[in-house]
Amino acid sequence: MSKWGEGFFRAFFSIAPKTIRKTVVISPIVYPNLVEKALSQESKQFKSILGYLVAQFKSFTFIKTPMSQAAVADLMLLLGQTKCEQVIFIGAIGALAPNFEIGDTFLTDDQADIYSFASIHDETDMKLRELKKNGVVGIDFESKIFFKQAKKLRLSAKAFYVVTDLPLIKPFYKQKNKIDKERIKKSLSLGVFEVIRSSEIPLRRQDAKKK
Repeated sequence: MSKWGEGFFRAFFSIAPKTIRKTVVISPIVYPNLVEKALSQESKQFKSILGYLVAQFKSFTFIKTPMSQAAVADLMLLLGQTKCEQVIFIGAIGALAPNFEIGDTFLTDDQADIYSFASIHDETDMKLRELKKNGVVGIDFESKIFFKQAKKLRLSAKAFYVVTDLPLIKPFYKQKNKIDKERIKKSLSLGVFEVIRSSEIPLRRQDAKKK
């Protein structure tokens, strides 16, 4: 246990370190109820004083984090106090690689596929085009810290993403049409089912990053 003790741990997880499963699924965009619906499985849910939503399923612990790099980083560091061996991140990306559409999905265990901006103000047109030219699949805010902390803790890590915008064509701040909204909703539901059901299967990359 860290120098802060179990009380500090519970501020994030609301449950004891020993109860965390070997597989932990983390997401800033998916709520526990969606996971229950996707898997047709009930969970025991908790809410920490810091706003993290924790759901205990039979074979994994699910955690809905606040939407920030710091929230993901702090949570990941504390997993070193548990029996966690595998972490799965479910997030959203703005796709840069060709042939992606809003609502498409992408699965990877390579941090280099996704570029994480520190600030939304850094997403300049010039920078986005440079990233696209260099083969970056998409952009977000949390992936860099997720993979960095997983490597530090020697945890097996992979990430599942739903494309929610196309920064160079349909940026996040433009209104989405009904079709795009439905595609995102459907992909999140089916994606949650797919990524969790396959958590014990070695990662198979999606078709050549759609290049």
